Amino acid sequence: MTHDIRNDTGRNRYILTVDGEEAGYLSYIPCTGAVDLEHTEIAESHAGQGLAGELARHALSDIRDRGLNAMITCPAVASFVAKNPEFADLVVEP
Repeated sequence: MTHDIRNDTGRNRYILTVDGEEAGYLSYIPCTGAVDLEHTEIAESHAGQGLAGELARHALSDIRDRGLNAMITCPAVASFVAKNPEFADLVVEP
C-alpha cells in the first residue's frame, strides 16, 4: 500500500490517499500565527490502520516547518499529541 499526504490549501485540508484513492482528510482553519486542526475523517474501508495518526503527524510536522503553532479542536489530533509529546510544544489554546 502506498500512502501520500498533501496539503490542499484551496480546501483547507490535508488529504491522505492510499494507492491513489482518497482515504481520509484532516481539515483545518488558518489563523494568525497558527492553524486550528479541527476534524479528521477516515473512510470506513481504511479505519483501524493508523491513518489518522499519519495525518496528524504530517500536519503537525508541516505546521512546525512553517514556523506556526497548532490549535487542536479535533479529538483525534488531541489524542495523537497526548501519545506523541514531541509535538506538545506546538500546541496553543484555541
